[in-house]
Formats: sequence, structure tokens, C-alpha cells
Amino acid sequence: MNEIAILDSNAIISLLDGNKAVARMLKTARQVLIPAIVCGEIDAGTQGSTKREKAAREAFASFLEMEQVAVLSITRKTGEFYARVFAFLKSAGTPIPTNDIWIAASVLETGGMLITTDRHLLALPLIMAKTF
Repeated sequence: MNEIAILDSNAIISLLDGNKAVARMLKTARQVLIPAIVCGEIDAGTQGSTKREKAAREAFASFLEMEQVAVLSITRKTGEFYARVFAFLKSAGTPIPTNDIWIAASVLETGGMLITTDRHLLALPLIMAKTF
């Protein structure tokens, strides 16, 4: 695996649910990056007051505190990569959700390997992606 692993929301949810395949992928990564957009998606999905949502919030907070885990900020450079991905998708006639374009831009900016099960991200020829 690439030395930099980038996780999208479904990979994080799977990891927190105990998915061993995702955990194995991360063992070989020097660094694990979480795009800020993904943090927002996870936070939005865990805002309720159920025990499961509270446990998920706590597990995600603990995950973010791990030494090799960092949150990727959106920078001016990320915006440039966003524009490239957006233009590519528009010319190909294959739109994808806006948040996923930001995630793809983060992957391009860092040169990392995206861990995901989203088919439209796996199909992007612009990024390196791996499924679990």
C-alpha cells in the first residue's frame, strides 16, 4: 500500500465497526489522512443522541487522536485540484457528489491512496484508490 492512506466516510465507518480488512490496510500506512470534508460527514451522521451515535462520536474522536492520523485541511491547492476533477467529470458527463469531488481533490493533492467502497471514486482515473 501507499505510505499515505486517505479514508473516506465509508472506510471510517467500516473501521470503527471492526472491519479487519480496513485495519490491515492501515497497518502498512506511514500516515493516515482524513479530509476535513469526511470529518464533517462523520460528525453529521453522529449528531443524534442514541447510544450508537454517541459511541460512534467517541470512537471517531479517539481515532483522530492517534499519532499517525491527521486531518487534511482544505487549501487553495485543494481548490485547484477540485477544479480539475470537476472539469474532468463535466467533460466526461459523469457527475458525482460534491463532497466526493473534494475528497478526490485531497487525494490528488497529497498523492495518497484513497480507501473507499464508493464506485464512482474507484472509477476515477485521476486518483489512486483501493477498496476493502
